[in-house]
Amino acid sequence: MDFSNYWQENKRFLVSVGVGVAVFFGAWAAIDGYIGADLRAQRARKSRVESELRAPLHSAADLESVTAENEALRKACDELRKGLEFVPRAEYRLDKSASATSRYFTMLERTREDLKRRAGRAGLALPPDIGMPAVAPTKEAQLARYLEALDAIEQLVSAAIASGCQRVDKLTVRLDPALLSGKPIAGIERTLVEAHFSGAALPLSRLVCSLQDPKGVRVLPVDRADFAPSRTRGSDDVKLELVLLLPHLNSLGQTAAAEVAQ
Repeated sequence: MDFSNYWQENKRFLVSVGVGVAVFFGAWAAIDGYIGADLRAQRARKSRVESELRAPLHSAADLESVTAENEALRKACDELRKGLEFVPRAEYRLDKSASATSRYFTMLERTREDLKRRAGRAGLALPPDIGMPAVAPTKEAQLARYLEALDAIEQLVSAAIASGCQRVDKLTVRLDPALLSGKPIAGIERTLVEAHFSGAALPLSRLVCSLQDPKGVRVLPVDRADFAPSRTRGSDDVKLELVLLLPHLNSLGQTAAAEVAQ
């Protein structure tokens, strides 16, 4: 085959092929120079990550440490819950051996008569209803909370008698609005006992301090204590608006506390 003749006949084709091959390898070299290093680095990183993922992330010692920490957090949450919740005395709790309504009326009558008798001897004026509703609720959950409030009122009035207070002008129990509506409570359930006192300042100040005395029967959380001078001209008496908080960490709140510990 005469190459000279072949070249003459196919010169344009061969030149085009040569230019195409040169352009191809030139482009390949340019692309490799531009992103080839990044591609190789990413492949190396991918291999390194895959190797790390195949290796165990935590040792048995790590698991033991986390388990111990989780248990400590659970115990701390349980202690906080016990310190937060208001726990009534046994006689002010609903008893399965009797109906909730029967237990409520029994304790209400017993407590009211006892407080009136002791307050009368001490010269302490009390409102006739001692803060309980005129019409008893029918739902067991509400009866349970009113019984707990009755327990707090018994302690509050007992402390007022011991402090030498003169008058309890008003007592009111306010259940948590969510409990009254029957809706689930996602946080802390708040039962409030509001008490309005009037009389000399010293006994009322002594009363507020006694409610926080750990040597007493039980420390009652005071949500608010507002003193104000009496509006009676020439009187040294003061008025005290005292609000006690009886909190409960409901089931949803307990779940949230447990999730914090996990």
